[in-house]
Amino acid sequence: MNARFAGLISLVLLGIVLVGINILAGAAFRSTRLDLTEAGLYTLTEGSRRIAKSPPEPVTLTFYYSERAAQGLPQVQSIAGRISELLDEFARHSQGKIVVRRVDPQAFSEEEDRAVQAGLVGLPARAGESIYLGLVATNTVGGREVIPLFDLGNERFLEYDVARIIQSLATTTKPVLTLLSSLQLDAGMTMDPQTGRPTQTRGWGFLRELRQTYDVRVLRGETVTIPPETSVLLVVHPKNLNASIQYTIDQWVLAGGRTMIFVDPLCESEQPTPDSPDPRLQDRSSNLESLFRAWGVEFDPSKVVGDSQLAARVFAGARGREQQIAFPPYLMIDARGLSRDDPATGKFSLFNIASAGTFALAPSAGATLTPIVQTTEQSQLLDARSLLMMNDPTQVLTGFKPDGVRRTVAARLTGTLKTAFPGGDPASAKPADETQQGPVAPADSGSLKQSSKPANVLLVADVDMLADRFWMREQTLGGVSLGVQKFAENADFVVTAADIFSGSGDLLTVRARGDFLRPFTRVEALRREAEAKYRAEQEELETKLREAEARISEIQRQRSDTPTTGAIVLTDEQKKEIEGFLAQKVETRRQLRQVQFNLRRDVEELGAWIKVVNIAGVPVVMIGIAAVWALVRSVRRRAGTRA
Repeated sequence: MNARFAGLISLVLLGIVLVGINILAGAAFRSTRLDLTEAGLYTLTEGSRRIAKSPPEPVTLTFYYSERAAQGLPQVQSIAGRISELLDEFARHSQGKIVVRRVDPQAFSEEEDRAVQAGLVGLPARAGESIYLGLVATNTVGGREVIPLFDLGNERFLEYDVARIIQSLATTTKPVLTLLSSLQLDAGMTMDPQTGRPTQTRGWGFLRELRQTYDVRVLRGETVTIPPETSVLLVVHPKNLNASIQYTIDQWVLAGGRTMIFVDPLCESEQPTPDSPDPRLQDRSSNLESLFRAWGVEFDPSKVVGDSQLAARVFAGARGREQQIAFPPYLMIDARGLSRDDPATGKFSLFNIASAGTFALAPSAGATLTPIVQTTEQSQLLDARSLLMMNDPTQVLTGFKPDGVRRTVAARLTGTLKTAFPGGDPASAKPADETQQGPVAPADSGSLKQSSKPANVLLVADVDMLADRFWMREQTLGGVSLGVQKFAENADFVVTAADIFSGSGDLLTVRARGDFLRPFTRVEALRREAEAKYRAEQEELETKLREAEARISEIQRQRSDTPTTGAIVLTDEQKKEIEGFLAQKVETRRQLRQVQFNLRRDVEELGAWIKVVNIAGVPVVMIGIAAVWALVRSVRRRAGTRA
């Protein structure tokens, strides 16, 4: 009896000691941190530490988090806690250059007004509230950077996002982006192919967005020199480039120059030449065949990739009988085809692609080709010339047979590359005299034969994705622009990729940090199951909407017009049909909301249980160890007493 009582007292005392240790440790070691995670989750990379010290002016990081509105949402609370700790780590390593402020913008408050004015985006919550989870970074000289909303699904990029905006504030001049293209991308005069007259163009929208951050310099002429201060080289639709220009690109890449290359088997944005008898016969492909072959990249400029699962819908048919059909060469690439492991694509959800090609790595290549934008297995290669000559889009669907291969539309090319010009600069070649047989090799002026630094090239097999009509529409009133409405993230992808390339070596080390996420399989399985159901119901809804729109259009064509007033008259039957469609739409949307609610409820319940286990697990284990120890001690005492 005494032994049992003594064991109980030991457990109580042990519990009191553990609690006391926690309290004392929290007070004495408040600024001390010990990171025991496998990938150093709570430890800044060396690059981030240097970036934290780099701002020449003090930086204030204002973290907007709706803590009260996020109650009961474990996913939001978890990511908010991670962000808060991350900001404190940057401040701790900044030597006093970074100050962290926290704001809880409650509904209808001045703080919420300031959050909205700063450009932050709120997540809808209960009772009409919004949950803000964003960051505003400012310095004392007017610099300002904003993260409107942290991505809840990409925790691995949090450190990179914060490091990027701090570095942006630390930079006093715009980085240089050098552009080389055979297209008229900038504003200026161009020839209208229909009228044959010169016309003024505004330029492509993605270039205007790049100019907000970069000093864009455009290269023109038969010979070009890449400015040495260039941070990023952007090559768009390199058509019919001479050997000298290709050599310049080759040497830049081999020297470690960061490069983005957009080629296309069928560039629909290329304007036909005025002297072309038939625009459909004009070759609209672009390629860097010599460079790709030397680098180990396979690209066929005669083939366009189609995908029946990612196909966009286009109007087809005779006038008055138009119908929407799936058009495999036009792709709406969503999360199924975007790499979540690459910061250039990991945050995005939709790219619109048109008549794109595909890349592959040659078997003998010494470099690495990492896909970041891909098709699904429901893809097939199509003949580019046949598409150009096609009059009816429905012809593509005839005989379309997916071959079960995922194809790469965009990829990163890294590693060691070989030059396409082993003989040196072709511009230095001496002209052959009359007695010389065959071509004369150019003089080798010390050109690079292979990469002196690891190559870093972004390859994209589509140029049209940069064209305005595939990602944005401009709202105007009376000829005055009211802003741009984006319906795809094509331009954001280019700007983000440029930001990654133009970052310092420190920022690249942050980007290269390994994936530290270790998801629970049960949570992920539940999420995938619910998302698949949601996606199926969403597709069903879209089908119903398309059918209803077609039916409404048919009803409008069948309407009768009052001769005297010209008013549209619908029959009772037509009215009932429209009312039935509206009721069906409301019900379907209600079902979708219910699916979303069930998904969030199930994940949150499971997350709550996991949280309880994590919090209570360690004390329970410690108490269990103590109980076993007390029991063993009691048994030994009894054995000693008997002896």
